[in-house]
Amino acid sequence: MADKDLTLISPGGDRVPAVAPFHNEGKTPAAWVMAWGLMLAAVLIAVGLIARIDGVWIAGVVVGLVSLVASGAMRAAGLGQPPVSVQSTSVAVQSAPAE
Repeated sequence: MADKDLTLISPGGDRVPAVAPFHNEGKTPAAWVMAWGLMLAAVLIAVGLIARIDGVWIAGVVVGLVSLVASGAMRAAGLGQPPVSVQSTSVAVQSAPAE
């Protein structure tokens, strides 16, 4: 078998994030409002375009815009993903040299 370097780290070592990611996986009230609002908007737009009813697809566009604004306002009010409070500094982790 050929000699291969199976080292899985870079020569300078791996970089570990300074803070752990949030545990909520993005499942916040603001995210749910945006997701459901945009899904409803997509359905309304599709039905309105297929049925050629201008009021329905325009309502879909309005629902989509309102859901984006509402989600942004909810995030600003603290119902979304919290911002990372630590700057993006990373800690170098050195591993033992491969033998």
